[in-house]
Amino acid sequence: MSWLRILGSICCILLFWAFFQLPSGSGDVASRQILSISEEPNRIVLGWSGPVQEPMSERVAAAIDRYKGDRRRLVLMLNSPGGSIEHGRKVVAVIRARDRAIDTLVQKAGVCASMCVPIFLAGTERMADPEAYFMFHQASLNSSASGNMKRQELSDSEKALLSQAIKKIETRVTDEFFRSDIGIRGVSSVWLTRMREKIAGHDIWMSGQQLVDEGSGIVDDLIRTSAR
Repeated sequence: MSWLRILGSICCILLFWAFFQLPSGSGDVASRQILSISEEPNRIVLGWSGPVQEPMSERVAAAIDRYKGDRRRLVLMLNSPGGSIEHGRKVVAVIRARDRAIDTLVQKAGVCASMCVPIFLAGTERMADPEAYFMFHQASLNSSASGNMKRQELSDSEKALLSQAIKKIETRVTDEFFRSDIGIRGVSSVWLTRMREKIAGHDIWMSGQQLVDEGSGIVDDLIRTSAR
């Protein structure tokens, strides 16, 4: 019976698979999401500030499509603590589905953490201020799934086994995240392997300058910007 209960709990975890996330804090998501638009002579800057959660993909898609017939360069400027892996992949799909160049930018003192990084990597040209900051860490089960696990009536030994199972799943999700979401065009496989080893139990922060100096391939060009 003990194993059946553990198996049932693991099945619950798998039901939450699509909701694995790279933690982005707490509070109401919508109130912390801001999409600004700045039209310049040669480019249109879509500024996203806030978590990678619903309805980011819909709002970014609508903003891009608003300028469908405008041939000025589109730039998606990011300032985000990260969020849902699943939703972040929807944002990446939105960018890739458009038949036009869409650059990405992180400004001075701006942050592009965890799931924000794959969105940044979806840019045609990936630009960052030397003093922009990027963060890498492990995937974790989201808060609602974790709460569900805590409510399970399990013995201490069963909880220990379940904890091991959760860690294995989180490791697999992180491995897949690094391979499929970060390990794309131009990113150094050697650097990526080193970073994957470093993040075990740690949040790793790096500036745009450090990423370039290490030959990560994350940032294509360093540009000086003003903090916003």
